[in-house]
Amino acid sequence: MISRFAAKAATWDKTPHRVALGNAIATAIATNLTAGQPVLLLDYGCGTGLCSLPLARRCSALCGVGSSTGMLAQFAAKARAAGWQHVTTRHHDLCAAPLPGLEFDVVMSAMTLHHVADGPLLLQRLRALLVSGGMLALADLDAEDGSFHQDHTGVFHTGFVREWLAQQLAAAGFGHAD
Repeated sequence: MISRFAAKAATWDKTPHRVALGNAIATAIATNLTAGQPVLLLDYGCGTGLCSLPLARRCSALCGVGSSTGMLAQFAAKARAAGWQHVTTRHHDLCAAPLPGLEFDVVMSAMTLHHVADGPLLLQRLRALLVSGGMLALADLDAEDGSFHQDHTGVFHTGFVREWLAQQLAAAGFGHAD
């Protein structure tokens, strides 16, 4: 799966529906950020940054984390082109190992959870990265018939039932979900 994303990284942002989805997710997250208060933001499964880079101006630090070196290279190139020295990337798989010693005000993950075999473990690892009172911004598929993906390689879930996801979030130590 990782090599599949690496192969598509250079053209990922050329797909209009991906760009529109990224903008919609970034806009939704931005409405939940306190105006004028810079945040430390981690984007897990960051891809090329379609969802998090639009938020970079509102961040004192933005770290894109993922397992695809190709996607991370695109993310980093876009940040460099914008002149953002406060934006970094990190190659890491949270399901393989936690990231101890790091804390963020906001942890986001967009369209990644359905590509993770052990969703509850990932939610626990994301929770461990949040400061007390921090916010998780999670965007993924509602349960569907599998038609979202033409190729199901690396797709472990065809979306999620919201009640189940709420239970998993509570078990991972998150408060209320909106």
